[in-house]
Amino acid sequence: MSPSVHSQRRAGGRFSLSVLLLLLGAKESARADSHVVSPFAEQSGEVEVFGGRGVQISVDGSPAQTLPLSAPLSLSAGIHFITATQDRATLSTKITVRAGRALEVRFNFEVQAVSVTIPPHALLLEEYEGVAPELAQELAITTVRAFSKQRLTLLLPTREAEITKDCKAQPSCLIEQAQRHESDYAVVVSVSTHKGNGTDTPSEYQIRGQIIDRSVGSEASSVIDSCSGCSSGQLSVKLRTVFSDLAAKALSRTKGILRIESEPPQAAVYAGSVLLGKTPLTMTMWASTIDLKAVLKDHQPLEKRVVIADNTETRVALKLEPEEKEEIRQRRVIVIGRDVPVRREPRPRWRLIAGGIGIGAGGLLIGFGSGALSIDGQCITPAMGAARHCDQLYSTSAIGTGLVASGAVLAVSAVLLLAWPGKAIPPTPLLTQGITSR
Repeated sequence: MSPSVHSQRRAGGRFSLSVLLLLLGAKESARADSHVVSPFAEQSGEVEVFGGRGVQISVDGSPAQTLPLSAPLSLSAGIHFITATQDRATLSTKITVRAGRALEVRFNFEVQAVSVTIPPHALLLEEYEGVAPELAQELAITTVRAFSKQRLTLLLPTREAEITKDCKAQPSCLIEQAQRHESDYAVVVSVSTHKGNGTDTPSEYQIRGQIIDRSVGSEASSVIDSCSGCSSGQLSVKLRTVFSDLAAKALSRTKGILRIESEPPQAAVYAGSVLLGKTPLTMTMWASTIDLKAVLKDHQPLEKRVVIADNTETRVALKLEPEEKEEIRQRRVIVIGRDVPVRREPRPRWRLIAGGIGIGAGGLLIGFGSGALSIDGQCITPAMGAARHCDQLYSTSAIGTGLVASGAVLAVSAVLLLAWPGKAIPPTPLLTQGITSR
């Protein structure tokens, strides 16, 4: 990215021990310590120039200097022209210097090219608890040297920034501060001890360091170490090694771009238990293999393993299927115990009337039939004279039998009609079950 695309703004910061020593000056550490941007150089930036040994460098027509330079160039904020000369060949480039920022310019005469890059910047937050002031100054310089060894340009908080101790322990707050200071990283370092009053008194020191990557939004590297019974010199050596390794690990971590789209959109995407956001989604992540899970209302969850490649945009398309609708049917299960009485409706009135009439009619028919049978074979008129026999006899056997039989059938039918119980009343359901069918 060309530095000219960045807008210029004032770069301020709070006074720190490392910058104090930088301003006081130590010639033997000028190059290493120059990677801390001074809060007092509000209208200047630093430009480090690289090229072949013996190349002549001139800035805005100034007298030439020979590479390699002993320290980066300190140039006022604005546009500058840098010219490099080797033998009779000349290369030139225009740069835009931002206040409180660093640039790197590389001249390559073999391919006749000039490259201008912005090195990674990190917001430095330091803490030295229980450490003697003289030792704290030395450790501040050591810290700067350790990070500068990995070509990490350090920035100090602006005067307006209010960064509390709690903020230093919260990645989200550190990311916010890094964004506010337009830095790629937030670096938190601390050295603490509760023993020893002098710089040369052996003591127990606790060393902590953490680097937060703003683009990824998570920790890039961290370290917790100690230096038991260390003198000030031993502590400085330990600090230089620990913090240099910390920076190297953070800067070596590879990243890639993850772009996620879903059909339909607005699906919540998780990486493990961490919510990444809702689709469509584009974000920077560490190059690695992750398991994604997309969740959307009324749709079936979808899981997918994704490999995020280094310095590559990885596209992921997720198609979520609608959930199958469930059809609910209700089935009534009636439980009837043995001792539960059966309730019935009253007998219809017409059956009572018909039964009574049938019984009465049947009784009459039986009575008539019985009477007919009782006179069967008897004289119609009494016998007269000495003959003592009748000329005409009753023949009512067939009629009597028919009447008796008909009356009996009618009476029995009427009794059955009266005795037949009313319609049973269904008992109240005791259990209702819902059956789900797909």
